[in-house]
Amino acid sequence: MINPKLAHSQALSGMVAGIGMALLEGGVIDHRDGRIVNANMADYLVPINADVPELDAAFLDGEEPTADPIGIKGLAELVMVGIPAAIANAVFNATGKRVTDLPITLDKLL
Repeated sequence: MINPKLAHSQALSGMVAGIGMALLEGGVIDHRDGRIVNANMADYLVPINADVPELDAAFLDGEEPTADPIGIKGLAELVMVGIPAAIANAVFNATGKRVTDLPITLDKLL
């Protein structure tokens, strides 16, 4: 790890992005004309501090020589990938309803 503080921040931001992808972020399309209804930051939901629990990231020592010549790579997108699936599995375990379309909303559970 070149910069541990930056890596920690990237991991936390990836977790927040995954939570947003799973629970909040979704484009709403007007089927009459195909326009996006929530095409601005006032209507498009993204996670804020109140939406996210306290998070932390821990790292294991290791090297990845195949990534590039000096063995480094970014973290945020890598961390983000598993979060929506983990949340969807938790919803399935709690409700018995499998949701495969994100974001997970109440109408999809009914």
